[in-house]
Amino acid sequence: MTFIKSVFMYIQKGEYMKNNKSRFIVILLMLSMVAVACGGDTAEEVVETPEVTEAPQETLAAPATTAPPPEVIVVWAEEKVATALDPLVGAYEAAAGVDVEVVVYEFGAIRTDVQTAGPAGEGPDVFLGAHDWVGELAANGVIQPINLSSVSADLFEVGINAFSYDGMSYGFPYATEAIAMYYNADLTDGVPASWDDVKAACDAAGTELCVGAPGGGGGADAYHNHPFVASAGGYVFKISGGFDPNDVGLDNANALVSAEYLDSLVKDGVVASTDYGGSMSAFQEGRSLFWMTGPWARNDASAVNYNVGLIPAFGDSPATPFVGVRGAMVSSFSEKKLLAESFILDFFATVEVQEAMYNSDPRLPATKSLFAIVEAADPVAAAFAASASNGIPMPNIPEMGSVWGPFGDALLIIRDQAYGTNEETGVTVNSATDAMKLAAEQIRTAIAGG
Repeated sequence: MTFIKSVFMYIQKGEYMKNNKSRFIVILLMLSMVAVACGGDTAEEVVETPEVTEAPQETLAAPATTAPPPEVIVVWAEEKVATALDPLVGAYEAAAGVDVEVVVYEFGAIRTDVQTAGPAGEGPDVFLGAHDWVGELAANGVIQPINLSSVSADLFEVGINAFSYDGMSYGFPYATEAIAMYYNADLTDGVPASWDDVKAACDAAGTELCVGAPGGGGGADAYHNHPFVASAGGYVFKISGGFDPNDVGLDNANALVSAEYLDSLVKDGVVASTDYGGSMSAFQEGRSLFWMTGPWARNDASAVNYNVGLIPAFGDSPATPFVGVRGAMVSSFSEKKLLAESFILDFFATVEVQEAMYNSDPRLPATKSLFAIVEAADPVAAAFAASASNGIPMPNIPEMGSVWGPFGDALLIIRDQAYGTNEETGVTVNSATDAMKLAAEQIRTAIAGG
């Protein structure tokens, strides 16, 4: 009976074959063994085993099943970026088992519409935008932090800082924009490494003006003149895991020394008192040797045989222009946040996709891998990208709105040498130091709500 018990336990444990035929044969075998064991003590007794006929196998129709549709990732992007992405998403869709819907969206409208469409469940999972949206969108709970650790080694620090807010990263930077120095290649071989050597180059070229740059001639322009104040230790807001609106550095010791140095460059005739239009025409007409502005002016600069170099350094400190950065962000209203982040980090961040976007819309690369490609193919673009890599992002916090006016006005006073008492305000500014102290005071008062 021990053997029979074992067979029975074998059946109980379900180790037998699971189709109907096998299950029927095993049961008959078990019954025959029971008969042998109980039929008597003589070995001669034989119990005939009945002929086994195959039990008809039951045929079951396969249940009707429908595979669930793939998840859909919705991406909002301006037309040039969407054009570059659309033919590439197929490979990612196949690998990730998702569908990607790239929606062409007017760039300026993305910032506002993502804040209304998202809560209504009609917004994107991923959208592309500018870094200076981050403070507003993060404060309003519109964007989701993203972990850049897997791709950070390929990113320039300026891009990472641009999408940082309150110690968190909120986007993958893919393009930068910053000013550099155009030069007339028929009149000079390049841009001097230091501002101390710029005047000698202009004297040798014999041009009417030396450096044309927006921000003078009655036209305030804090953006173009930021390097003159912030390259050697001055700053608008301190950067510490984001911008700190409570730490304004436009009147710290380094900023004041830099402002006085700008004053000396103006007095020496190195930096001309020109607004944007004046600086452009002076360069186009061969009246200035250098022009400080950005890559958007390449067509305008082509009136002469031009090239581009870095803005000269201030002593041992490289020039730090303001940098605009564009990136990909994840909506906090998305129900597919992990898939959205994967789309950015595993597809969008690849050099193949980045290169395709550059070819469609040649903005300066924010990734080192694309920079290496651009550097070889387009030295002018590479010069602008190198300038951006030395810069700092325009602050992405709402308090920056209180900066542009006072900062630009202070620099305009220096550039136009408009010292003295302002008849409208009664405020007296007798030096570059006074101008910067006044701007810093006005900014702090505005931020405090005064």
